[in-house]
Amino acid sequence: MIKRLRRKFILIIMLLVGAMLAAACLGFLVTMKGSLEQASVSVLERVIWEDETPAWSVEENDVTVSLPYFTVTVIPNGSAAIITSSQFYSLDDSESLLGAINAALEQEDSMGLLEDYGLRYLREATQYGWRLAFVDISYEQSMLGQAAVNTLLVGLAALTVLFVISVFLARWAVRPVERSWAQQRQFVADASHELKTPLTVILSNTDLLEEEELSDQARHWTENIHTGGAQMRELVEQLLLLARSDSDQGQPVNVQPVDLSDLAETAALMFEPVAFEAGKLLAQEIQGEIIVEGDPSRLKRLLDILLDNAVKYAAPGGQIRLSLRSEGRRALLTVSDQGTPLEKEELERIFQRFYRADEARSTQGFGLGLSIAQSIAQEHHGRLWAESDPEGWNHFYCSLPLA
Repeated sequence: MIKRLRRKFILIIMLLVGAMLAAACLGFLVTMKGSLEQASVSVLERVIWEDETPAWSVEENDVTVSLPYFTVTVIPNGSAAIITSSQFYSLDDSESLLGAINAALEQEDSMGLLEDYGLRYLREATQYGWRLAFVDISYEQSMLGQAAVNTLLVGLAALTVLFVISVFLARWAVRPVERSWAQQRQFVADASHELKTPLTVILSNTDLLEEEELSDQARHWTENIHTGGAQMRELVEQLLLLARSDSDQGQPVNVQPVDLSDLAETAALMFEPVAFEAGKLLAQEIQGEIIVEGDPSRLKRLLDILLDNAVKYAAPGGQIRLSLRSEGRRALLTVSDQGTPLEKEELERIFQRFYRADEARSTQGFGLGLSIAQSIAQEHHGRLWAESDPEGWNHFYCSLPLA
């Protein structure tokens, strides 16, 4: 639980700050792109009519860089084009030059990009034909690309530093919760251990009393004491199991290959007469030879909890279904009971400790069984969840990795 809390804390910090950092970097790149484009447009507007006007220059690392440009005049019938001025631009490739001029004349907009030629153009009509100005955008693209790479590297470095800081912050922020949780877990474990001895004494004495000849009223009281003590012992055992699951030893103690198909069939055979006695039908559909890694005793307990829950809460005369099949690299165990569908809020809280969904369910058990089952599933790197359908079926799914 504490580890999950730390992970959530780190994830929230990384998402929030990462989103802000990404927005800032994107804003910087968009602003820079707009600035470079505006500078390029300014060059076009300045040189289209003034042949001798020098190109726009920028200073980068104390080096002046001028944008290459050239201007063209095209006579009205389009049969000739005259280069009227140029600066820092190679005009050796006449074929590409003519292609760029024709492409600029064919465009609907008077200003735009010719990406195939790496040029930005400005076109204006005159009484003598067309006046065209072109500026090379390779420097603009190079600056923008370099800025994007630098921004990405800075962003990754910042995220790395942020992650390290988030880990320390998460540990610091969760430390009081961790201390409180450890104290609570220790209290539950100690209290459960302390309760076991008096409960054992009570049950042993009631067993001895039941062997004696007692009046009907005394025997009735003795049976009540024995029943209450047995329920209390079951609660104590469940609390101890939860305390062990919450401890740092979260892995199964006895990990080995387990034939889950065999365990499921055995559990179904054990609960079939129980379901029959309760007036309910247990059906099974189990795929053979499904092997998982885990503790056989704990996996058996998980199956027993799910089947016991289904027998308790299935409607009188209803059905119970147990199925097991493989899906890719995972085994999917499903226990379904036909009864009252659980509401959405109940499905979200049903695995909480001591939670019982409704009055019909509150008369049986302590509300710890499904919590224990979920802990067992998590110990085996699995997932346990519940769903309901409108037809009155409640489905409990457990997904476990195959061996």
